[in-house]
Amino acid sequence: MGIRVTNSMVTKNAMTNINFNKTSLSTLNTQMTTQKKIARPSDDPVVAIRALRLRNNLNQIDQYYERNIPDADNWLELTNDALNNIAGVMQTMYGKCEQGANGENTTEERKIILTELQNLSKQIYAEANADYAGRTLLSGYYTDKDVVFPANNEDAHYRISETLSVSDISKMTYITNKFEFDAANPQIQNASTMPADCEINRIRLAYDSLDYNATANMKLEYRKVATGYSSTKGADGTATISPEGYTIKTTSNEDGTKQVVVNGNQTFTIDKTGRVIAGAGNNGSVSIKYNSNGNIETTIADTNISEGLNGASNKSITIETTVAGRQVGDIVATYEMGVAMTSKATNEDEAYTIFSGNNHVKCIAETGELILDDTALKELESLTNINGKEPITFTYDKTGFERYELVPEQYFDCIDLTDPANPVTHVKQSADIQYAISFNQELKVNTEASDAFNHDINRDVEELMEMISVSLEADETVSKIESMLEDSKYSNQKTELETMLDAAKRQRDIANEKVRNAYSQGVGNFQAYLERINTQITDVGSRQNRLAIVETRMEEQQANFEELKSKNEDKDIEDIMIEYQSAYTAYQASLSATAKLAQNTLLNFI
Repeated sequence: MGIRVTNSMVTKNAMTNINFNKTSLSTLNTQMTTQKKIARPSDDPVVAIRALRLRNNLNQIDQYYERNIPDADNWLELTNDALNNIAGVMQTMYGKCEQGANGENTTEERKIILTELQNLSKQIYAEANADYAGRTLLSGYYTDKDVVFPANNEDAHYRISETLSVSDISKMTYITNKFEFDAANPQIQNASTMPADCEINRIRLAYDSLDYNATANMKLEYRKVATGYSSTKGADGTATISPEGYTIKTTSNEDGTKQVVVNGNQTFTIDKTGRVIAGAGNNGSVSIKYNSNGNIETTIADTNISEGLNGASNKSITIETTVAGRQVGDIVATYEMGVAMTSKATNEDEAYTIFSGNNHVKCIAETGELILDDTALKELESLTNINGKEPITFTYDKTGFERYELVPEQYFDCIDLTDPANPVTHVKQSADIQYAISFNQELKVNTEASDAFNHDINRDVEELMEMISVSLEADETVSKIESMLEDSKYSNQKTELETMLDAAKRQRDIANEKVRNAYSQGVGNFQAYLERINTQITDVGSRQNRLAIVETRMEEQQANFEELKSKNEDKDIEDIMIEYQSAYTAYQASLSATAKLAQNTLLNFI
């Protein structure tokens, strides 16, 4: 049975076709204007979804390639420049030390060399404050702080815990019975009062001019593996240390803090930043430290430890555990060694050479030196690093820092006591600044000053300055006595002057030998300093090479994703014009056909 087709049906169908062709023309007109395949997601959901994914990837690549990588490259380039500048200065200082070690140099010539070394050492530390866009390059996380004090700061007060190793122990030649010349009262020098050289054992600290009256806060600790101690972890995460039965249990709180309970009754809380707050039951026999590895170091006073230097006090054991209660590394026995603070201004010979009682170690405040007797030397030389850490720590106070002295928190655990009401604790830890440079790839962009150089450069120069001062003074004294011997008015004191001349010459010879040896040692020292800085320069260079490789890959990926994005979203104008012309022709044809169709009536079909 056939279907009757009416005029209204034909007309409606024709209008539908016209609208369809007009819509096609509108779509192609929009494409011609935007040169894009779609104007809204509903035009083609597949293209839209693919476009979102490609654009997201491209945005990430743009972030890496156009922002992160250039910023990282600038940081590395400026760091490389600063380190190369420091290396260049060190190379010059190395050459000056070689020149000073030449035995043919006069004392005056060595003095000139020392002046040059002083200026060069200041330049090294000035370079340490190099910055990038207001951020200090070599200061780790402390990008808003200097590596060295840019000016004298008499108010700065720090309590510094300086870590030391066995290699920091050295021998030093000291001149005893230093000759004091008094032209008005020439005296015969006895053999027992003649200047002589003696060898002392010492550890040179990072700073001099320490606080003489802060002995209550001063302590020297050294560490060994605690023999006979072990720990076990219980099912509930409690660590038990045998044979004493100490217990440590750590739990995590809902607010992100951690609670540490020691021996069941002493509670400590560690906040999200690692700051430790002592809680109820703390009687001073237990202390908690949150270290740079994210582990908890629990120190418990233990007088039962039998090893250690005679006279060592405040014995304790330290165990490092994870927050889950697992022991990390060895259990450590810590001993506190008595240290006597002394001043060479009172009696220099006594400060360097005289020991009494159980004081096996002395600290000379002015020079920042620890002087060891043979007993202390034997004990400390037997130490080795434990759990990857240096075995000796000396804590002392220092108030007032000179320009170009290194800021303590850049190198050591310390407490800034400049504002006594608001002390600030600093824990020295690795401070790598990581930049995301590609998908799932990060690159360390910074180099810490503590990895490149330390206080020894300036301390070496200061010691040379002191030695040359003594040498120049001795030379001047010899010249004065020789002039007096030639002067007839001192003829009745010839014997006294001759013995004084012998003493002065002996002191001069010892002092000159010390200067020569110091310059010779400086050659080796500065070679080591130069190797250390060159190692960091090489490390920066390797990171720059890696960054360049990633940058090239990011450039290629950016081009590839741009092409994929274009293929997915864009449409060539030539293709659009061809389709548009075809659609326009179809549209015109439909209009023409409909116009003719509309002229017919029902009579045409009878």
